[in-house]
Amino acid sequence: MSEGNAAKARPLGWMALGVVLMLAVPALVAGEEFTITPFTGWVFGGTVDTRDGQLRIRETADYGVNLDLPYRGSHTTRMRFSFSTYDTTVEEKADLSSVSRDLFDMRVNHYQLGGTKVINEGRIQTYGMGTFGVTHFSPRDSSYSSETRFSMHFGLGMEVMLSKHLGLNLQGRLLLPFNYSSGSLFCGSGGCSIAVSGGSSLMQADITAGLVMRF
Repeated sequence: MSEGNAAKARPLGWMALGVVLMLAVPALVAGEEFTITPFTGWVFGGTVDTRDGQLRIRETADYGVNLDLPYRGSHTTRMRFSFSTYDTTVEEKADLSSVSRDLFDMRVNHYQLGGTKVINEGRIQTYGMGTFGVTHFSPRDSSYSSETRFSMHFGLGMEVMLSKHLGLNLQGRLLLPFNYSSGSLFCGSGGCSIAVSGGSSLMQADITAGLVMRF
């Protein structure tokens, strides 16, 4: 990652950490139980139809953190703030030649706020989750512009508590950035040559494992 893009990414990471701390402090002061879950996993999928062919976001490892807070005193419904990030490469496949080529490397950051609902209680808990927020696409090539899209995440997860304060988390999510019905996803110095069609989708999915820390 170039020094300039690394410098841009660092404030976003610190901002996400700041949000986690700001949300956790009130629960800590009130003596309510909250959970922090750092995680890592694998993200895959993500194609966009263009007027010249198809764009594909290469599958790769991702990592991040979830913060779960009690919602109105319920022990089965929780508010969730989630941050996740990954570095990847955008590939282009031409319609006529069917030849694929790398366009640029890119960092993707997801900032999400929503909730979880416990399905089965006990030492092993399963839950459903849904969040809404923004996804920021930041190409490392300065000739392409960054883009921010509203997005939603849906998924299912499982927590296995090993003790009162420590456990393991497994989770699968659908990552759904919203595309506009017209325009372009990325614009370069020579113009917006990669146009996003109305029926295109950037839907991705990830499977993650994390360490549950309950306070």
